[in-house]
Amino acid sequence: MAQLRRTRRDRGPKIRTVRSREERKRPSVFLRLKADESFRGVALFEPDPEASEKGENPGYYEYYDHYDKAGNTYVPCSGEDCPFCAANDNPSTRALSAWYFPDAGDQKDQIKLFTMNFSTVEALTDEAEEEDGILGKKIRIKRLDDRGNYRIKVLPDKPLTKKQQTELLKRLEEEILQGNGMEGLVVAQLKRQIERLKALDLLEDDSDEDDDDDEDEAPKRRTTTRRGKPAPEPEDEEDDEDDEDEDEDEDDENDEAEDEDTDDDDEEDEDEEDEEDEEAEDEEEEGAPDKIAAGVFTIVKINRKDEIFDMENEEHGELKMWLGDGLDVDYEAIKKGAVVVVDAAQDDEGDLILTAIKLKPARGRPRKTTK
Repeated sequence: MAQLRRTRRDRGPKIRTVRSREERKRPSVFLRLKADESFRGVALFEPDPEASEKGENPGYYEYYDHYDKAGNTYVPCSGEDCPFCAANDNPSTRALSAWYFPDAGDQKDQIKLFTMNFSTVEALTDEAEEEDGILGKKIRIKRLDDRGNYRIKVLPDKPLTKKQQTELLKRLEEEILQGNGMEGLVVAQLKRQIERLKALDLLEDDSDEDDDDDEDEAPKRRTTTRRGKPAPEPEDEEDDEDDEDEDEDEDDENDEAEDEDTDDDDEEDEDEEDEEDEEAEDEEEEGAPDKIAAGVFTIVKINRKDEIFDMENEEHGELKMWLGDGLDVDYEAIKKGAVVVVDAAQDDEGDLILTAIKLKPARGRPRKTTK
């Protein structure tokens, strides 16, 4: 019996303890930047998803994910079985990339992983085309704001040799990826998020059952209107009032009835205003395209300090767009009232980021935008 008790106790849950001050720091292999922060690292990849599919680009993995507002986190898209896609939530482009920091004091901190959004991937792709590839080259990346905008610049430092690149990619696979590749990290993240969503569904089911039980126990609970005001009592409850209420003055009853009618009218007016506001918001959201290619717009206003352009055309109405990283603008030519041709795409926050802007030629047929 004593032996059985020891066996059961040994199988119980164990608490993970902090065994040293060094462990308390809990260093992460993932690199994150706040607004106005930057880093200088050597790229251990090319921003080329086709090379990754062939197994020739182990330091790079490009995929799709969704932003879960309830959990304030990103969930990798699982394709046909994705619950977010089933709810008509369009995924965004995401890329996991490997970086080398030769000046790091601890060897464990020399290789880090950095997650890039769509606009950053596009900017790095442009740099790779201009520089004939970025693998082994040092790059400076700075986060400009909380909207996911970054500035990227390839530095003139001497690039890594082929031998150094091979050795670092081997360390990446052994020390960080542990033989599972970049895809293994994203799959593990997806599994954790799926378990979290399942747990939330179970909690919601339990909450619904509790609400049903409460309704059975107290069916006469007073309800409230949409704006939180008490709803009128059912008419059959008025018959149960005391005789003293029946003897009240008829004038007072008429006054109360008029007050109730006025309140009801006010509530209906407020509800109608709320519905109109919601419809207007929905129309604004529906009017903003996910992507614009060679769209012809007229500039309504320019905020040069924050690099914000207000533009309009017949197809989309008025839209607000932010200037993308590394995009130079001739404000003497591109100004209020000018007709321009632009390319733009939504970032993770749903803002339209300009990737190209130029004056519309004097002649030629305008091209249509695509959503």
